[in-house]
Amino acid sequence: MTFDYEGARVLVTGAAGLIGRALVTRFAGSGAEVIAVDRDADGLKTLADLVPAGGRLATLAADLAGEEAADRVFDLVDRAGGLDVLVNNAALTEYRTPFIDIDSATWDTIIAANLRSAYLLSVRAVRRWRDAGRGGAIVNMSSPGGARAHEDQSAYDVAKAGLEAMARAIAVELGGLGIRANCIAPASVVGDVRSTTDIPSGRTTSPEEVADAALFLGSSAAAHVNGHVLRVDGGLHARLRTDPSQEQQR
Repeated sequence: MTFDYEGARVLVTGAAGLIGRALVTRFAGSGAEVIAVDRDADGLKTLADLVPAGGRLATLAADLAGEEAADRVFDLVDRAGGLDVLVNNAALTEYRTPFIDIDSATWDTIIAANLRSAYLLSVRAVRRWRDAGRGGAIVNMSSPGGARAHEDQSAYDVAKAGLEAMARAIAVELGGLGIRANCIAPASVVGDVRSTTDIPSGRTTSPEEVADAALFLGSSAAAHVNGHVLRVDGGLHARLRTDPSQEQQR
């Protein structure tokens, strides 16, 4: 299935990362004008090679945990002519700390990068859509950790659960204005697809599969999908245990 985003403007955060690059490629390839934001300025420079000839791409280096950065992003959006889809993909994933040992500074850093940043952009987007009397779509990048727990990633999981709760709140409060907010919960996106015994499908998820789900959720094909979590995880969430070898012998 293909989606026509000609004439649409899409903001992608965390654009220089693995999933972010696939998002930029897929949206630009579908005709969208893409605004790509990441704190990795060097990584942003490589995105131009992913956009097809004639594609439209603007980049902005910013740490989205701060109000000033969110204002800069939407100054760019306003100058460009507005926004149709916001994809909150930025995330901080490298911390692995047992809950009993995590300090408040680390907790705040993770929450700011993974949840506060999405709030700052989402609230600016929905206010503009409301004031313009038009709809729009938000896609938040969640995780299996939004509903279940990783070991040693409590703050990350709390942030992802918060993204899902924020999407539901937006859907309930603003759905009547044509504003939609949904989440994608991908599992084990590691670059090239690899075999694995942890996922029922027997393999990891490709970045392109995640990006294709975002294209669907941002499109008119998902016009009545709101407050939903789309699990692109090969059946991981459906499984009672992730390791079949640990099932009790009966």
